[in-house]
Amino acid sequence: MKPKRQYNQQPNIITKSTDEMTVIEKRIMYLVINRLDTGFNIQPDLFRNMEFTIAFNELKETNYTRVKKAIEKLQFRAITLIDDDANEEFERIMPFPHIKIKGSTVKLTMLSTVMPYFLELKSGFTKYSLAAALTLTSVYSQKLYELLSRWKDKREWLVSLEELQTLLNATNYIYADFKKRCLDVGTKELNEKTDLQVSWETEKTGKSVTDIRFFIKGKLAAENAEAKEAVQQELEQIRQLSPGQISLYTKKLFSEYSFTKKQQDLLLSNPQLFSEFVELESKIANGVIKKVLNPTAYMAKVLFKSVIPKGR
Repeated sequence: MKPKRQYNQQPNIITKSTDEMTVIEKRIMYLVINRLDTGFNIQPDLFRNMEFTIAFNELKETNYTRVKKAIEKLQFRAITLIDDDANEEFERIMPFPHIKIKGSTVKLTMLSTVMPYFLELKSGFTKYSLAAALTLTSVYSQKLYELLSRWKDKREWLVSLEELQTLLNATNYIYADFKKRCLDVGTKELNEKTDLQVSWETEKTGKSVTDIRFFIKGKLAAENAEAKEAVQQELEQIRQLSPGQISLYTKKLFSEYSFTKKQQDLLLSNPQLFSEFVELESKIANGVIKKVLNPTAYMAKVLFKSVIPKGR
């Protein structure tokens, strides 16, 4: 089946979660997320169970037995959700309690009680390329791709070693093994196969490594046409939002910029100016507009130059 869109919009509560899934199981999850209609301010009481049918050949794996075994285990996999503010485990969910294999396809059922965790975007979301995610062959690469895609716009992510090991489900490794098997393998694969260019360095307390600082860039060689298509898909999705959803989306966008009160009021009172702002933001986020060191200053220069008279 052709992907619904080129990129996934994954709620940050899922990005920040932990699990024990294998590479194939994660690929199934990516394909399911791609088929969901995510949004803002969703109404959980309107949900019902959903079914997804995925062909084995969508999983980039030719070994039928390996695929079948992975699918059989997926039914019992739980995802541990982590409070993004307190960094504490607070809930565990099982996304696919019912799975049926027929020939070379699998039918999965996601319960209505679980779906809001995968659909609601108002608390932030992570956007990443589905095609790139499906090429990754290490569970550490997969999780790093999700986590670093979340922080791509900020270009940096500082995380404690303890938290990172928890997120990668690698708390059993001493640092030397964690570096070799998770960080080195993961970042190497991301640099070779995805739209991210990643490097990292350690921060220490005494002689002990306590934190990892990642540096994240979008690749200059990324297809410009693909980025433009992603912008158009995102703008179309925004046009379909309700007024309430638009309000939540606007609040989220404003939180990422340092606009003055006057600038915010201008954006909210001028529909044309607001549309230009949304399109510019999408172009920056998707890499159509590159090398923007200060997004707020760039936006202000483009949007308000002819709107706010000098001296005011």
